[in-house]
Amino acid sequence: MNRKITRRHFFNRCNALALGSSSSLATLTSLQLAHAQTEPAENYKALVCVFLFGGNDAFNMVVPRNTDAYDTYAASRRELKVEQQDLIAVNNTQQAGMEFGLHPALADIAKLYTDGKLAVLANVGALVEPTSKAAYQSKSVALPPQLFSHNDQQNFVQSLQSSQRRDGWAGRAAERLSTTNVHPSLSMNISLSGSNLWQSAGSIIPYSVNPSGIQNIRNLDRKIAAETQDWGEIRERARVSTMEKILKLNQAHILAREYGSALNKAWDLSDEVGTALNAAAPITTAFPSDNRLGDSLKMAANMISVRSALGASRQTFFIGVGDFDTHGDQVRRHNLLMAQLNDALAAFYKATVELGIADKVTTFTASDFGRTLTSNGDGTDHGWGSHQLIMGDAVKGADIFGTMPDLAIGSNDDMGEGRIIPTTSMDQYGATLASWFGLQGSAFAEVFPNLLNFDTTDLGFMKS
Repeated sequence: MNRKITRRHFFNRCNALALGSSSSLATLTSLQLAHAQTEPAENYKALVCVFLFGGNDAFNMVVPRNTDAYDTYAASRRELKVEQQDLIAVNNTQQAGMEFGLHPALADIAKLYTDGKLAVLANVGALVEPTSKAAYQSKSVALPPQLFSHNDQQNFVQSLQSSQRRDGWAGRAAERLSTTNVHPSLSMNISLSGSNLWQSAGSIIPYSVNPSGIQNIRNLDRKIAAETQDWGEIRERARVSTMEKILKLNQAHILAREYGSALNKAWDLSDEVGTALNAAAPITTAFPSDNRLGDSLKMAANMISVRSALGASRQTFFIGVGDFDTHGDQVRRHNLLMAQLNDALAAFYKATVELGIADKVTTFTASDFGRTLTSNGDGTDHGWGSHQLIMGDAVKGADIFGTMPDLAIGSNDDMGEGRIIPTTSMDQYGATLASWFGLQGSAFAEVFPNLLNFDTTDLGFMKS
Protein backbone atom coordinates (compact mmCIF):
# COMPACT_ATOMS: atom_id res chain seq x y z
CA MET A 1 0.00 0.00 0.00
CA ASN A 2 1.32 3.42 -0.94
CA ARG A 3 1.38 5.95 1.87
CA LYS A 4 1.95 9.64 1.46
CA ILE A 5 4.89 10.80 3.55
CA THR A 6 5.03 14.41 4.64
CA ARG A 7 8.29 16.36 4.74
CA ARG A 8 8.14 16.46 8.56
CA HIS A 9 7.62 12.71 8.82
CA PHE A 10 10.39 12.11 6.35
CA PHE A 11 12.88 14.16 8.33
CA ASN A 12 11.92 12.32 11.52
CA ARG A 13 12.46 8.99 9.75
CA CYS A 14 15.70 10.28 8.27
CA ASN A 15 17.04 11.15 11.71
CA ALA A 16 15.93 7.79 13.08
CA LEU A 17 17.87 6.00 10.35
CA ALA A 18 20.93 8.16 10.71
CA LEU A 19 22.22 6.68 13.95
CA GLY A 20 21.65 3.37 15.62
CA SER A 21 21.80 4.26 19.31
CA SER A 22 19.07 5.95 21.30
CA SER A 23 21.62 8.42 22.63
CA SER A 24 22.68 9.50 19.18
CA LEU A 25 19.10 9.63 17.94
CA ALA A 26 18.23 11.93 20.78
CA THR A 27 21.18 14.12 19.90
CA LEU A 28 20.04 14.44 16.31
CA THR A 29 16.37 15.07 16.82
CA SER A 30 16.96 17.57 19.58
CA LEU A 31 18.71 19.66 16.95
CA GLN A 32 15.34 20.37 15.36
CA LEU A 33 14.56 22.79 18.15
CA ALA A 34 15.10 26.50 17.63
CA HIS A 35 15.09 28.45 20.86
CA ALA A 36 14.80 32.23 20.71
CA GLN A 37 16.43 34.39 23.37
CA THR A 38 13.65 35.86 25.48
CA GLU A 39 14.88 35.17 29.01
CA PRO A 40 18.35 35.35 30.56
CA ALA A 41 19.82 32.10 31.87
CA GLU A 42 19.73 33.34 35.48
CA ASN A 43 15.95 32.78 35.45
CA TYR A 44 16.82 29.11 35.59
CA LYS A 45 14.51 26.31 36.72
CA ALA A 46 14.82 22.54 36.39
CA LEU A 47 12.49 19.60 36.95
CA VAL A 48 14.20 16.30 37.71
CA CYS A 49 12.01 13.20 37.35
CA VAL A 50 13.24 10.09 39.18
CA PHE A 51 11.15 7.27 37.73
CA LEU A 52 10.97 4.14 39.89
CA PHE A 53 10.43 1.46 37.27
CA GLY A 54 8.44 -1.59 38.34
CA GLY A 55 6.06 0.00 40.84
CA ASN A 56 7.38 1.24 44.17
CA ASP A 57 5.79 -0.14 47.35
CA ALA A 58 5.17 3.31 48.83
CA PHE A 59 2.89 1.91 51.54
CA ASN A 60 6.10 0.77 53.24
CA MET A 61 7.82 4.06 52.39
CA VAL A 62 5.30 6.22 54.30
CA VAL A 63 3.49 4.41 57.11
CA PRO A 64 0.82 5.51 59.64
CA ARG A 65 2.04 5.64 63.26
CA ASN A 66 -1.20 6.16 65.21
CA THR A 67 -1.90 2.94 67.08
CA ASP A 68 -5.22 2.09 65.40
CA ALA A 69 -4.05 3.07 61.92
CA TYR A 70 -0.77 1.20 62.34
CA ASP A 71 -2.60 -1.92 63.52
CA THR A 72 -4.78 -1.77 60.39
CA TYR A 73 -1.69 -1.36 58.24
CA ALA A 74 0.09 -4.25 59.98
CA ALA A 75 -2.91 -6.55 59.58
CA SER A 76 -3.05 -5.83 55.85
CA ARG A 77 0.68 -6.10 55.25
CA ARG A 78 1.36 -9.07 57.54
CA GLU A 79 4.96 -10.28 57.13
CA LEU A 80 5.78 -7.33 54.87
CA LYS A 81 5.12 -4.68 57.52
CA VAL A 82 7.75 -2.27 58.80
CA GLU A 83 7.92 -2.51 62.59
CA GLN A 84 6.33 0.48 64.28
CA GLN A 85 9.35 1.19 66.48
CA ASP A 86 11.62 1.30 63.40
CA LEU A 87 9.71 4.08 61.63
CA ILE A 88 11.25 7.55 61.49
CA ALA A 89 8.56 9.86 62.87
CA VAL A 90 7.67 12.94 60.80
CA ASN A 91 5.13 15.66 61.49
CA ASN A 92 2.49 17.03 59.13
CA THR A 93 -0.30 19.60 59.14
CA GLN A 94 -2.46 18.32 56.28
CA GLN A 95 -3.66 14.91 57.47
CA ALA A 96 -6.14 15.75 60.26
CA GLY A 97 -4.17 14.61 63.27
CA MET A 98 -2.78 11.46 61.67
CA GLU A 99 0.83 10.62 62.47
CA PHE A 100 3.22 9.05 59.98
CA GLY A 101 6.72 7.66 59.79
CA LEU A 102 9.18 7.04 56.99
CA HIS A 103 10.92 3.77 56.19
CA PRO A 104 13.97 3.29 58.45
CA ALA A 105 16.34 3.40 55.46
CA LEU A 106 15.21 6.98 54.67
CA ALA A 107 17.08 8.80 57.45
CA ASP A 108 18.51 11.51 55.18
CA ILE A 109 15.19 11.98 53.39
CA ALA A 110 13.49 12.29 56.78
CA LYS A 111 15.97 15.02 57.70
CA LEU A 112 15.23 16.86 54.45
CA TYR A 113 11.52 16.51 55.20
CA THR A 114 11.90 17.86 58.73
CA ASP A 115 14.02 20.75 57.44
CA GLY A 116 11.24 21.73 55.06
CA LYS A 117 13.10 20.66 51.90
CA LEU A 118 10.92 17.69 50.99
CA ALA A 119 7.21 16.85 50.92
CA VAL A 120 5.08 13.76 50.31
CA LEU A 121 2.16 13.58 47.89
CA ALA A 122 -0.25 10.91 49.06
CA ASN A 123 -2.07 8.31 46.98
CA VAL A 124 -1.41 9.69 43.50
CA GLY A 125 -1.81 7.59 40.40
CA ALA A 126 -3.07 7.13 36.86
CA LEU A 127 -6.59 8.54 36.55
CA VAL A 128 -8.70 9.86 33.69
CA GLU A 129 -11.35 11.23 36.06
CA PRO A 130 -12.14 10.93 39.78
CA THR A 131 -12.83 7.27 40.52
CA SER A 132 -14.65 5.71 43.45
CA LYS A 133 -14.90 2.02 44.30
CA ALA A 134 -18.59 1.98 43.32
CA ALA A 135 -17.87 3.70 40.00
CA TYR A 136 -15.03 1.29 39.28
CA GLN A 137 -17.15 -1.76 40.05
CA SER A 138 -20.08 -0.50 37.97
CA LYS A 139 -17.74 0.40 35.10
CA SER A 140 -19.27 3.88 34.96
CA VAL A 141 -15.98 5.76 34.90
CA ALA A 142 -13.27 6.16 32.26
CA LEU A 143 -10.05 4.37 33.19
CA PRO A 144 -6.46 4.47 31.97
CA PRO A 145 -5.69 1.71 29.45
CA GLN A 146 -4.60 -1.68 30.74
CA LEU A 147 -4.40 -0.99 34.46
CA PHE A 148 -1.69 -3.00 36.24
CA SER A 149 0.36 -3.52 33.05
CA HIS A 150 3.91 -2.20 33.45
CA ASN A 151 4.37 -0.89 29.92
CA ASP A 152 0.91 0.63 29.62
CA GLN A 153 1.03 2.34 32.99
CA GLN A 154 4.58 3.60 32.50
CA ASN A 155 3.38 5.12 29.24
CA PHE A 156 0.26 6.62 30.78
CA VAL A 157 2.05 8.12 33.77
CA GLN A 158 4.53 9.77 31.40
CA SER A 159 2.04 10.77 28.69
CA LEU A 160 -1.34 11.11 30.49
CA GLN A 161 -3.15 9.86 27.40
CA SER A 162 -3.95 6.68 25.48
CA SER A 163 -1.16 4.40 24.35
CA GLN A 164 -1.78 5.38 20.71
CA ARG A 165 -0.27 8.82 21.34
CA ARG A 166 3.49 9.01 21.50
CA ASP A 167 4.24 12.22 23.38
CA GLY A 168 4.74 12.96 27.05
CA TRP A 169 3.75 15.88 29.23
CA ALA A 170 7.29 17.21 29.66
CA GLY A 171 7.72 17.08 25.90
CA ARG A 172 4.47 18.93 25.29
CA ALA A 173 5.41 21.50 27.93
CA ALA A 174 8.81 21.97 26.27
CA GLU A 175 7.12 22.70 22.94
CA ARG A 176 5.14 25.49 24.56
CA LEU A 177 8.17 26.82 26.43
CA SER A 178 10.53 26.53 23.47
CA THR A 179 11.21 30.27 23.41
CA THR A 180 12.40 30.15 27.03
CA ASN A 181 15.85 28.65 26.39
CA VAL A 182 18.52 30.53 24.45
CA HIS A 183 20.60 27.70 22.98
CA PRO A 184 19.91 27.25 19.26
CA SER A 185 20.30 23.46 19.28
CA LEU A 186 20.30 21.89 22.74
CA SER A 187 16.94 20.53 23.88
CA MET A 188 15.71 21.64 27.29
CA ASN A 189 14.85 17.96 27.92
CA ILE A 190 17.87 15.89 28.94
CA SER A 191 17.73 12.18 29.67
CA LEU A 192 20.11 10.08 31.72
CA SER A 193 18.13 6.96 30.74
CA GLY A 194 17.97 7.06 26.96
CA SER A 195 14.81 7.63 24.98
CA ASN A 196 11.65 8.06 27.05
CA LEU A 197 8.08 9.07 26.45
CA TRP A 198 7.88 11.72 29.19
CA GLN A 199 10.26 14.12 27.43
CA SER A 200 9.17 13.46 23.84
CA ALA A 201 6.67 15.35 21.69
CA GLY A 202 6.39 16.23 18.01
CA SER A 203 9.84 17.40 16.96
CA ILE A 204 11.26 17.05 20.49
CA ILE A 205 13.25 14.07 21.67
CA PRO A 206 15.51 14.43 24.72
CA TYR A 207 19.22 14.98 24.44
CA SER A 208 20.72 11.83 25.95
CA VAL A 209 23.70 11.80 28.27
CA ASN A 210 25.20 8.77 29.99
CA PRO A 211 25.89 8.86 33.73
CA SER A 212 29.58 8.75 32.83
CA GLY A 213 29.34 11.74 30.47
CA ILE A 214 28.91 12.67 26.83
CA GLN A 215 29.27 9.71 24.49
CA ASN A 216 30.88 10.80 21.24
CA ILE A 217 29.90 9.02 18.07
CA ARG A 218 32.10 5.97 17.62
CA ASN A 219 35.51 6.68 16.07
CA LEU A 220 34.92 10.44 16.23
CA ASP A 221 36.35 11.17 19.66
CA ARG A 222 38.81 14.07 19.82
CA LYS A 223 41.07 12.01 22.09
CA ILE A 224 41.43 9.40 19.37
CA ALA A 225 42.04 12.13 16.84
CA ALA A 226 44.79 13.69 18.92
CA GLU A 227 46.58 10.35 19.10
CA THR A 228 46.37 9.71 15.38
CA GLN A 229 45.94 12.69 13.11
CA ASP A 230 44.11 15.95 12.61
CA TRP A 231 40.56 15.98 13.98
CA GLY A 232 39.17 17.78 10.96
CA GLU A 233 40.68 15.18 8.63
CA ILE A 234 39.21 12.28 10.65
CA ARG A 235 35.83 13.94 10.81
CA GLU A 236 35.77 14.62 7.07
CA ARG A 237 36.98 11.14 6.19
CA ALA A 238 34.36 9.53 8.41
CA ARG A 239 31.58 11.61 6.93
CA VAL A 240 32.64 10.85 3.38
CA SER A 241 33.04 7.15 4.15
CA THR A 242 29.64 6.95 5.79
CA MET A 243 27.84 8.74 2.96
CA GLU A 244 29.89 7.65 -0.02
CA LYS A 245 27.48 5.16 -1.52
CA ILE A 246 24.44 7.38 -1.01
CA LEU A 247 26.19 10.38 -2.50
CA LYS A 248 27.28 8.38 -5.52
CA LEU A 249 23.66 7.43 -6.13
CA ASN A 250 22.41 11.00 -5.97
CA GLN A 251 24.38 13.99 -4.80
CA ALA A 252 21.18 15.95 -4.29
CA HIS A 253 19.24 13.19 -2.56
CA ILE A 254 17.19 14.62 0.31
CA LEU A 255 18.16 11.76 2.64
CA ALA A 256 21.87 12.36 2.07
CA ARG A 257 21.57 16.09 2.60
CA GLU A 258 19.54 15.81 5.79
CA TYR A 259 21.66 12.98 7.15
CA GLY A 260 24.89 14.85 6.58
CA SER A 261 23.57 18.11 7.98
CA ALA A 262 22.14 16.48 11.09
CA LEU A 263 25.26 14.42 11.69
CA ASN A 264 27.49 17.48 11.48
CA LYS A 265 25.29 19.35 13.92
CA ALA A 266 25.32 16.35 16.26
CA TRP A 267 29.12 16.36 16.26
CA ASP A 268 29.21 20.07 16.95
CA LEU A 269 26.71 19.87 19.81
CA SER A 270 28.54 16.93 21.37
CA ASP A 271 31.74 18.95 21.22
CA GLU A 272 30.11 22.00 22.78
CA VAL A 273 28.49 20.13 25.66
CA GLY A 274 31.62 18.08 26.31
CA THR A 275 33.81 21.19 26.30
CA ALA A 276 31.51 22.94 28.77
CA LEU A 277 31.57 19.95 31.12
CA ASN A 278 35.35 19.61 30.90
CA ALA A 279 35.81 23.30 31.70
CA ALA A 280 33.46 23.32 34.68
CA ALA A 281 34.73 23.33 38.25
CA PRO A 282 34.27 19.86 39.79
CA ILE A 283 31.32 19.43 42.14
CA THR A 284 32.75 18.61 45.57
CA THR A 285 29.60 17.01 47.02
CA ALA A 286 30.24 13.33 47.66
CA PHE A 287 27.84 11.01 45.86
CA PRO A 288 27.34 7.40 47.00
CA SER A 289 29.42 4.74 45.29
CA ASP A 290 27.86 1.66 43.71
CA ASN A 291 24.57 3.53 43.36
CA ARG A 292 23.04 3.69 39.86
CA LEU A 293 20.66 6.48 40.75
CA GLY A 294 23.46 8.42 42.42
CA ASP A 295 25.62 8.18 39.30
CA SER A 296 22.83 9.59 37.15
CA LEU A 297 21.97 12.38 39.57
CA LYS A 298 25.64 13.35 39.78
CA MET A 299 25.72 13.72 36.00
CA ALA A 300 22.50 15.76 36.13
CA ALA A 301 24.19 18.04 38.66
CA ASN A 302 27.16 18.42 36.33
CA MET A 303 24.86 19.35 33.44
CA ILE A 304 23.08 21.88 35.64
CA SER A 305 26.43 23.37 36.65
CA VAL A 306 27.11 24.37 33.01
CA ARG A 307 23.63 25.80 32.40
CA SER A 308 24.97 29.31 31.80
CA ALA A 309 27.66 28.16 29.38
CA LEU A 310 24.98 26.30 27.41
CA GLY A 311 22.45 29.14 27.62
CA ALA A 312 19.82 27.05 29.39
CA SER A 313 17.15 28.74 31.50
CA ARG A 314 14.76 25.77 31.63
CA GLN A 315 15.70 22.10 31.75
CA THR A 316 14.06 18.78 32.56
CA PHE A 317 15.99 15.65 33.48
CA PHE A 318 14.70 12.08 33.30
CA ILE A 319 16.38 9.39 35.38
CA GLY A 320 15.01 5.87 35.54
CA VAL A 321 15.96 3.31 38.14
CA GLY A 322 14.63 -0.25 38.07
CA ASP A 323 14.02 -3.32 40.24
CA PHE A 324 10.94 -1.96 42.04
CA ASP A 325 8.76 -4.84 40.80
CA THR A 326 8.99 -6.67 44.12
CA HIS A 327 6.94 -9.82 43.55
CA GLY A 328 9.45 -11.76 45.64
CA ASP A 329 12.04 -11.22 48.37
CA GLN A 330 10.40 -7.86 49.00
CA VAL A 331 11.54 -7.11 52.53
CA ARG A 332 15.23 -7.40 51.67
CA ARG A 333 14.98 -5.85 48.20
CA HIS A 334 12.82 -2.91 49.21
CA ASN A 335 15.15 -2.07 52.10
CA LEU A 336 18.03 -1.85 49.59
CA LEU A 337 15.96 0.20 47.16
CA MET A 338 14.97 2.67 49.87
CA ALA A 339 18.62 3.01 50.92
CA GLN A 340 19.63 3.65 47.29
CA LEU A 341 16.92 6.30 46.94
CA ASN A 342 17.84 7.92 50.26
CA ASP A 343 21.56 8.18 49.57
CA ALA A 344 21.20 9.42 46.00
CA LEU A 345 18.51 12.05 46.66
CA ALA A 346 20.31 13.40 49.70
CA ALA A 347 23.57 13.80 47.76
CA PHE A 348 21.79 15.47 44.85
CA TYR A 349 20.10 17.98 47.14
CA LYS A 350 23.48 18.83 48.69
CA ALA A 351 24.90 19.34 45.19
CA THR A 352 22.14 21.83 44.35
CA VAL A 353 22.99 23.69 47.56
CA GLU A 354 26.65 23.73 46.55
CA LEU A 355 25.67 25.14 43.16
CA GLY A 356 23.50 27.78 44.82
CA ILE A 357 20.31 26.70 43.05
CA ALA A 358 18.46 24.51 45.56
CA ASP A 359 15.43 26.76 45.07
CA LYS A 360 15.68 26.41 41.28
CA VAL A 361 15.71 22.62 41.04
CA THR A 362 12.70 20.50 41.97
CA THR A 363 13.17 16.75 42.07
CA PHE A 364 10.18 14.42 42.15
CA THR A 365 9.51 10.70 42.00
CA ALA A 366 7.05 8.83 39.80
CA SER A 367 6.37 5.14 39.22
CA ASP A 368 4.25 2.75 37.16
CA PHE A 369 1.87 2.25 40.09
CA GLY A 370 1.93 1.22 43.74
CA ARG A 371 1.84 -2.31 45.12
CA THR A 372 -0.93 -4.37 46.64
CA LEU A 373 -1.47 -4.11 50.37
CA THR A 374 -1.80 -7.87 50.47
CA SER A 375 1.18 -10.21 50.39
CA ASN A 376 1.60 -12.95 47.82
CA GLY A 377 3.69 -14.88 50.33
CA ASP A 378 7.06 -13.29 49.60
CA GLY A 379 6.20 -9.96 48.02
CA THR A 380 3.46 -7.88 46.46
CA ASP A 381 1.67 -7.65 43.15
CA HIS A 382 0.80 -4.72 40.89
CA GLY A 383 -1.31 -2.08 42.61
CA TRP A 384 -2.59 1.36 41.64
CA GLY A 385 -2.30 4.40 43.94
CA SER A 386 1.05 5.28 45.52
CA HIS A 387 2.88 8.01 47.42
CA GLN A 388 5.53 10.22 45.82
CA LEU A 389 8.36 12.48 47.06
CA ILE A 390 9.00 16.09 45.97
CA MET A 391 12.32 17.72 46.94
CA GLY A 392 13.86 21.19 46.72
CA ASP A 393 13.81 24.59 48.37
CA ALA A 394 10.83 25.65 46.23
CA VAL A 395 8.75 22.86 47.81
CA LYS A 396 6.49 23.47 50.80
CA GLY A 397 8.27 20.81 52.77
CA ALA A 398 7.58 19.04 56.05
CA ASP A 399 4.06 18.11 55.02
CA ILE A 400 1.96 15.41 53.38
CA PHE A 401 -0.33 16.67 50.62
CA GLY A 402 -3.30 14.88 49.11
CA THR A 403 -5.46 12.32 50.89
CA MET A 404 -4.06 9.34 52.74
CA PRO A 405 -6.05 6.15 52.03
CA ASP A 406 -7.66 3.69 54.42
CA LEU A 407 -5.26 0.73 54.46
CA ALA A 408 -7.82 -1.85 55.57
CA ILE A 409 -8.39 -4.70 53.13
CA GLY A 410 -11.84 -4.23 51.61
CA SER A 411 -12.13 -0.54 52.53
CA ASN A 412 -13.74 1.96 50.18
CA ASP A 413 -10.23 2.80 48.96
CA ASP A 414 -9.51 -0.83 48.08
CA MET A 415 -10.83 -1.77 44.63
CA GLY A 416 -10.08 -5.42 45.42
CA GLU A 417 -7.07 -7.60 46.27
CA GLY A 418 -5.52 -4.75 48.25
CA ARG A 419 -5.23 -2.40 45.26
CA ILE A 420 -5.72 1.20 46.44
CA ILE A 421 -7.66 3.57 44.19
CA PRO A 422 -5.77 6.86 43.70
CA THR A 423 -7.40 10.01 45.03
CA THR A 424 -5.02 12.40 43.24
CA SER A 425 -4.27 12.21 39.51
CA MET A 426 -0.97 12.38 37.68
CA ASP A 427 -2.42 15.31 35.70
CA GLN A 428 -2.83 17.28 38.95
CA TYR A 429 0.66 16.27 40.10
CA GLY A 430 2.27 17.28 36.80
CA ALA A 431 0.27 20.50 36.46
CA THR A 432 1.39 21.69 39.90
CA LEU A 433 5.01 21.10 38.93
CA ALA A 434 4.58 22.63 35.47
CA SER A 435 2.97 25.77 36.89
CA TRP A 436 6.08 26.38 39.01
CA PHE A 437 8.23 25.57 35.95
CA GLY A 438 6.61 28.39 33.99
CA LEU A 439 3.83 26.84 31.90
CA GLN A 440 1.09 29.38 31.24
CA GLY A 441 -2.67 28.99 31.61
CA SER A 442 -3.80 28.38 28.04
CA ALA A 443 -1.31 25.54 27.60
CA PHE A 444 -2.48 23.41 30.51
CA ALA A 445 -5.44 21.85 28.69
CA GLU A 446 -3.13 20.59 25.92
CA VAL A 447 -0.31 19.44 28.16
CA PHE A 448 -2.58 17.83 30.77
CA PRO A 449 -5.57 16.44 28.87
CA ASN A 450 -7.46 15.07 31.90
CA LEU A 451 -6.96 18.07 34.18
CA LEU A 452 -10.39 19.60 33.53
CA ASN A 453 -11.99 16.47 35.01
CA PHE A 454 -10.66 17.39 38.48
CA ASP A 455 -11.76 20.22 40.77
CA THR A 456 -8.26 21.01 42.04
CA THR A 457 -5.57 21.82 39.50
CA ASP A 458 -2.89 23.12 41.90
CA LEU A 459 -2.18 20.76 44.79
CA GLY A 460 -0.37 23.45 46.79
CA PHE A 461 2.95 21.72 47.44
CA MET A 462 5.04 24.33 45.58
CA LYS A 463 5.86 27.82 46.82
CA SER A 464 4.55 30.65 44.68
